[in-house]
Amino acid sequence: MPNGKYLYCIMEGSQDVTFREAGLFQKDAFTVAYKDISAIVSNVPLKEMQPDAESITHHQRVVEQSRTQGTILPARFGIMFKSEDGVKQMLAKSYKDLKGKMAKIRGKDEFGLKVLIEESNLKKFSTVSHNNAEIKKIKKEIAASGEGTSYFLKMKMDEAIRNDTYRRIEALSQEIHSDLGKTVSESCLLRSDFDQIILNAAYLIDRAGATRFHKRLESIKTKYAKEGFTFHLSGPWAPYSFC
Repeated sequence: MPNGKYLYCIMEGSQDVTFREAGLFQKDAFTVAYKDISAIVSNVPLKEMQPDAESITHHQRVVEQSRTQGTILPARFGIMFKSEDGVKQMLAKSYKDLKGKMAKIRGKDEFGLKVLIEESNLKKFSTVSHNNAEIKKIKKEIAASGEGTSYFLKMKMDEAIRNDTYRRIEALSQEIHSDLGKTVSESCLLRSDFDQIILNAAYLIDRAGATRFHKRLESIKTKYAKEGFTFHLSGPWAPYSFC
């Protein structure tokens, strides 16, 4: 099977760099330069890469090692070119765009934040929802209705409680995201796959101002401690979410 060039990231500068046995299949990762930028690639079999844990770990390892050399734009997993010429053509075609992105993220790191709420704390929000005007109205209708009608009204009330609960939780998560956003260069919301994750966000932070972000986060943790939120911060990472 012929080899292709697997892409890990784009790096600022044209210096010749090699990361010994750091890449996929324990292959060396090395630079392919165009003007004053370089792609970090490995010679690997020209086939579709499977995103298993080992392969993703090697991909991330090369990205992190590349960060020690300067500003980089990390590539998503699985990008491959047939030849070195193909890599250079990509760099040439995207040169202006790549340079602009590097200028935006130079001197910055990405941090990820997940805010979770335990199932038991959801019940506390549901209890508060019983004071909602709409829900109070449905309760009165249930008290004045017959058995058949009350069954459907209870279903309506349960849905109203659920909607009100998630509305208030969403409002709190947006408050947290907005508050942290005041301390960073850029931020974005990420998809959450679990109901317990009420905020999944990424923040692009200037290294010189990182202390401000962390202090604000600690203040937010204290502010929302009574709500039963758990905060999980990760990073610093290469700026995957802002490339």
